[in-house]
Amino acid sequence: MSIKLYDLCGKDKDRRFSPYCWRIKKALEHKGLAYETIAVPFTGIAQIEGNGQKTVPMLCDGDTIVTDSFGIAEYLDATYPDRPALFGCESTVALSRFVEAWTYSALHPGIIRMVAKDIHDILDDKDKAYFRASRENSLKTTLEEMHADRDAYRADFQGKLLALDMMLRQQSFIGGDVPNYADFIVYGSLKWPAECSDYEVLPQKPRILDWYARLDQ
Repeated sequence: MSIKLYDLCGKDKDRRFSPYCWRIKKALEHKGLAYETIAVPFTGIAQIEGNGQKTVPMLCDGDTIVTDSFGIAEYLDATYPDRPALFGCESTVALSRFVEAWTYSALHPGIIRMVAKDIHDILDDKDKAYFRASRENSLKTTLEEMHADRDAYRADFQGKLLALDMMLRQQSFIGGDVPNYADFIVYGSLKWPAECSDYEVLPQKPRILDWYARLDQ
Protein backbone atom coordinates (compact mmCIF):
# COMPACT_ATOMS: atom_id res chain seq x y z
CA MET A 1 0.00 0.00 0.00
CA SER A 2 1.47 3.34 -1.00
CA ILE A 3 1.83 6.25 1.36
CA LYS A 4 -1.01 8.78 1.17
CA LEU A 5 -0.38 12.46 1.79
CA TYR A 6 -3.30 14.84 2.23
CA ASP A 7 -2.30 18.04 0.45
CA LEU A 8 -3.96 21.49 0.58
CA CYS A 9 -5.47 22.65 -2.69
CA GLY A 10 -7.34 25.57 -4.22
CA LYS A 11 -10.48 25.47 -6.36
CA ASP A 12 -8.26 23.93 -9.04
CA LYS A 13 -7.08 20.75 -7.34
CA ASP A 14 -3.72 21.07 -9.06
CA ARG A 15 -2.97 24.28 -7.14
CA ARG A 16 -1.04 22.92 -4.14
CA PHE A 17 0.40 25.72 -2.05
CA SER A 18 0.85 24.63 1.57
CA PRO A 19 4.47 25.22 2.71
CA TYR A 20 4.11 22.40 5.22
CA CYS A 21 2.93 19.93 2.59
CA TRP A 22 5.78 20.90 0.28
CA ARG A 23 8.25 20.09 3.06
CA ILE A 24 6.90 16.57 3.27
CA LYS A 25 6.73 16.03 -0.49
CA LYS A 26 10.42 16.90 -0.70
CA ALA A 27 11.15 14.69 2.31
CA LEU A 28 9.38 11.71 0.69
CA GLU A 29 11.24 12.29 -2.57
CA HIS A 30 14.55 12.58 -0.71
CA LYS A 31 13.94 9.19 0.88
CA GLY A 32 12.82 7.69 -2.43
CA LEU A 33 9.42 6.68 -1.06
CA ALA A 34 6.45 6.24 -3.39
CA TYR A 35 3.40 8.24 -2.38
CA GLU A 36 0.14 9.62 -3.65
CA THR A 37 -1.32 13.00 -2.80
CA ILE A 38 -4.96 13.58 -2.01
CA ALA A 39 -6.16 17.12 -2.64
CA VAL A 40 -8.17 18.70 0.16
CA PRO A 41 -9.50 22.27 0.49
CA PHE A 42 -9.33 24.30 3.71
CA THR A 43 -12.91 23.50 4.67
CA GLY A 44 -12.47 19.78 3.98
CA ILE A 45 -9.55 19.20 6.35
CA ALA A 46 -11.65 18.39 9.42
CA GLN A 47 -13.27 15.46 7.58
CA ILE A 48 -10.01 13.69 6.66
CA GLU A 49 -9.89 10.10 7.91
CA GLY A 50 -12.47 11.04 10.57
CA ASN A 51 -9.61 12.60 12.48
CA GLY A 52 -10.99 16.09 13.18
CA GLN A 53 -7.67 17.51 12.10
CA LYS A 54 -7.44 21.29 11.55
CA THR A 55 -4.33 21.41 9.37
CA VAL A 56 -2.42 19.42 6.75
CA PRO A 57 -0.18 17.65 5.96
CA MET A 58 -1.54 14.36 7.18
CA LEU A 59 0.37 11.24 6.20
CA CYS A 60 -1.22 7.79 6.12
CA ASP A 61 1.25 4.92 5.95
CA GLY A 62 -0.81 1.75 6.10
CA ASP A 63 -2.72 1.94 9.38
CA THR A 64 -0.44 4.66 10.77
CA ILE A 65 -1.62 8.28 10.63
CA VAL A 66 0.89 11.03 11.36
CA THR A 67 0.18 14.75 11.53
CA ASP A 68 2.40 17.82 11.88
CA SER A 69 5.12 18.26 9.28
CA PHE A 70 8.06 17.95 11.67
CA GLY A 71 6.53 14.90 13.29
CA ILE A 72 6.06 13.32 9.87
CA ALA A 73 9.73 13.92 9.01
CA GLU A 74 10.80 12.28 12.28
CA TYR A 75 8.44 9.37 11.58
CA LEU A 76 9.91 8.84 8.12
CA ASP A 77 13.47 8.68 9.44
CA ALA A 78 12.49 6.31 12.25
CA THR A 79 10.40 4.04 10.02
CA TYR A 80 12.68 4.00 6.98
CA PRO A 81 16.23 4.19 8.41
CA ASP A 82 17.68 2.40 5.37
CA ARG A 83 16.70 5.35 3.14
CA PRO A 84 18.62 8.66 2.90
CA ALA A 85 18.32 10.50 6.21
CA LEU A 86 16.35 13.69 6.70
CA PHE A 87 18.18 14.43 9.96
CA GLY A 88 20.88 11.88 10.66
CA CYS A 89 21.41 12.65 14.34
CA GLU A 90 19.82 14.40 17.30
CA SER A 91 21.93 17.52 16.74
CA THR A 92 20.47 17.89 13.25
CA VAL A 93 16.96 17.50 14.65
CA ALA A 94 17.68 20.29 17.14
CA LEU A 95 19.16 22.59 14.49
CA SER A 96 16.20 21.90 12.20
CA ARG A 97 13.88 22.96 15.02
CA PHE A 98 15.68 26.31 15.02
CA VAL A 99 15.35 26.62 11.24
CA GLU A 100 11.64 25.82 11.55
CA ALA A 101 11.18 28.52 14.21
CA TRP A 102 13.21 31.06 12.19
CA THR A 103 11.19 30.33 9.05
CA TYR A 104 7.89 30.68 10.86
CA SER A 105 8.81 33.88 12.69
CA ALA A 106 10.97 35.64 10.07
CA LEU A 107 9.64 34.53 6.68
CA HIS A 108 5.98 33.56 7.05
CA PRO A 109 4.66 36.95 8.25
CA GLY A 110 5.97 38.65 5.11
CA ILE A 111 4.89 35.89 2.75
CA ILE A 112 1.27 35.77 3.94
CA ARG A 113 0.97 39.53 3.65
CA MET A 114 2.32 39.50 0.11
CA VAL A 115 0.11 36.73 -1.22
CA ALA A 116 -2.96 36.49 1.05
CA LYS A 117 -5.22 38.10 -1.55
CA ASP A 118 -3.83 35.81 -4.25
CA ILE A 119 -4.53 32.74 -2.11
CA HIS A 120 -8.08 33.95 -1.52
CA ASP A 121 -8.63 34.39 -5.25
CA ILE A 122 -7.72 30.78 -6.14
CA LEU A 123 -10.14 29.23 -3.61
CA ASP A 124 -13.74 28.15 -4.10
CA ASP A 125 -16.48 30.29 -2.56
CA LYS A 126 -16.78 28.33 0.69
CA ASP A 127 -13.04 28.43 1.26
CA LYS A 128 -12.87 32.11 0.31
CA ALA A 129 -15.29 33.00 3.10
CA TYR A 130 -13.34 30.93 5.64
CA PHE A 131 -9.96 32.25 4.52
CA ARG A 132 -10.96 35.92 4.49
CA ALA A 133 -12.54 35.78 7.93
CA SER A 134 -9.71 33.82 9.58
CA ARG A 135 -6.80 35.73 8.02
CA GLU A 136 -8.26 39.19 8.41
CA ASN A 137 -9.00 38.41 12.03
CA SER A 138 -5.49 37.13 12.77
CA LEU A 139 -3.64 39.78 10.75
CA LYS A 140 -5.86 42.69 11.83
CA THR A 141 -6.20 44.13 8.35
CA THR A 142 -8.04 43.38 5.12
CA LEU A 143 -6.73 41.28 2.26
CA GLU A 144 -6.99 44.29 -0.01
CA GLU A 145 -4.94 46.51 2.31
CA MET A 146 -2.18 43.90 2.50
CA HIS A 147 -2.24 43.51 -1.27
CA ALA A 148 -1.82 47.25 -1.77
CA ASP A 149 1.23 47.33 0.53
CA ARG A 150 2.96 44.20 -0.67
CA ASP A 151 5.93 45.91 -2.32
CA ALA A 152 6.91 47.21 1.10
CA TYR A 153 6.42 43.77 2.63
CA ARG A 154 8.60 42.27 -0.12
CA ALA A 155 11.51 44.61 0.59
CA ASP A 156 11.44 43.65 4.27
CA PHE A 157 11.01 39.94 3.49
CA GLN A 158 13.93 39.83 1.08
CA GLY A 159 16.17 41.37 3.71
CA LYS A 160 15.36 38.41 5.97
CA LEU A 161 16.97 36.08 3.41
CA LEU A 162 20.44 37.61 3.83
CA ALA A 163 21.40 34.84 6.25
CA LEU A 164 20.56 32.18 3.66
CA ASP A 165 22.56 34.01 0.99
CA MET A 166 25.57 34.34 3.28
CA MET A 167 25.48 30.67 4.24
CA LEU A 168 25.35 29.60 0.59
CA ARG A 169 28.72 31.29 0.04
CA GLN A 170 30.24 28.44 2.05
CA GLN A 171 28.16 25.37 1.21
CA SER A 172 25.69 24.05 -1.33
CA PHE A 173 22.81 23.41 1.05
CA ILE A 174 21.75 24.19 4.60
CA GLY A 175 22.54 20.52 5.21
CA GLY A 176 26.06 20.88 3.77
CA ASP A 177 26.98 19.01 0.60
CA VAL A 178 23.51 17.46 0.33
CA PRO A 179 20.11 18.78 1.43
CA ASN A 180 18.43 17.70 4.62
CA TYR A 181 15.11 18.51 6.26
CA ALA A 182 16.24 22.04 7.16
CA ASP A 183 16.53 22.77 3.43
CA PHE A 184 13.06 21.40 2.83
CA ILE A 185 11.61 23.62 5.56
CA VAL A 186 12.90 26.80 3.93
CA TYR A 187 12.23 25.56 0.40
CA GLY A 188 8.61 24.76 1.30
CA SER A 189 8.05 28.28 2.56
CA LEU A 190 9.48 29.79 -0.64
CA LYS A 191 7.51 27.36 -2.81
CA TRP A 192 4.31 28.54 -1.11
CA PRO A 193 4.03 31.93 -2.89
CA ALA A 194 5.26 30.43 -6.15
CA GLU A 195 2.30 28.03 -6.22
CA CYS A 196 -0.44 30.51 -5.38
CA SER A 197 0.70 33.78 -6.96
CA ASP A 198 2.48 35.32 -9.94
CA TYR A 199 4.05 37.90 -7.63
CA GLU A 200 7.82 37.40 -7.51
CA VAL A 201 9.04 37.28 -3.93
CA LEU A 202 12.56 35.91 -4.25
CA PRO A 203 15.46 38.37 -4.36
CA GLN A 204 17.62 38.31 -7.47
CA LYS A 205 20.50 36.71 -5.60
CA PRO A 206 22.23 34.06 -7.74
CA ARG A 207 23.13 31.80 -4.81
CA ILE A 208 19.56 31.73 -3.49
CA LEU A 209 18.06 31.27 -6.94
CA ASP A 210 20.46 28.42 -7.72
CA TRP A 211 19.79 26.70 -4.37
CA TYR A 212 16.04 27.01 -4.93
CA ALA A 213 16.26 25.70 -8.51
CA ARG A 214 18.24 22.63 -7.44
CA LEU A 215 15.65 21.77 -4.81
CA ASP A 216 12.79 22.51 -7.21
CA GLN A 217 13.82 19.83 -9.69
